Amino acid sequence: MRMQRRSNMNWLRILSLAALAIVAIAAGAPLASAQSTVGTITQLQGTGKIQRSTGTIAAAPNMPILLHDQISTDPNSSLTIGLVDNSSLQLGPSSTITIDDSVLVNGVGAPSKVGLLGGDLHSTIVGAMRGNATTFEVHTPNAIGAVRGTDFNTHYDNNSHKEDPSCLHTTRVDVNDGTVQVCNYATPPVCKDVKKGQHTVVRCGVFWFDWGPVGLGALGAVGVVGAGLGAAAGAGAFNGPSTSSK
Repeated sequence: MRMQRRSNMNWLRILSLAALAIVAIAAGAPLASAQSTVGTITQLQGTGKIQRSTGTIAAAPNMPILLHDQISTDPNSSLTIGLVDNSSLQLGPSSTITIDDSVLVNGVGAPSKVGLLGGDLHSTIVGAMRGNATTFEVHTPNAIGAVRGTDFNTHYDNNSHKEDPSCLHTTRVDVNDGTVQVCNYATPPVCKDVKKGQHTVVRCGVFWFDWGPVGLGALGAVGVVGAGLGAAAGAGAFNGPSTSSK
């Protein structure tokens, strides 16, 4: 009788532990989902697609964007991803980004590292995502833009340009508001603070433009589709390479 009572108590303990485990898993599922969701498609003009671990799907308004998604737009298309605190990312035509890392901002998932594989990205970083500490970066194959500002355009292409035909990696950053620190991949990296109204160009690992007004010129105009998308193009003539830091 005593052995049966002890056996029943053991089973009760096992069932209680199992119930606690189920409750913990159920409670953790929404948190994991919140952490993996970093934004939502708020505007779509034309067509685009999302590539994620489950396959490739057509982009659509109100679609959640997840950590590690690859988002692409087709020609003559643009796509806006709404983030926490009215921050946003806007892809221009024929552009591709990847969501490489994320953070929690006021309990809401947000991208902290984005890869620009090609085309144009307009980033507006405001509210809690903007601060003294670097919380958002745009990486291209040959440069990094770390945000201490609010509004900037990043362009990347792997075309040959007359200024340096042998280089097939060009990144350009135009700052509309705030400050963006742009670094190359040298060891140690060379970095420049690009301020409001300024831009810089990194060809392969070399800074070609020190400063100049945001506008059109040497790189040619990039198509403007949708509100708020800046033109990520050159202004004036190149002054030649620069490796100094500012």
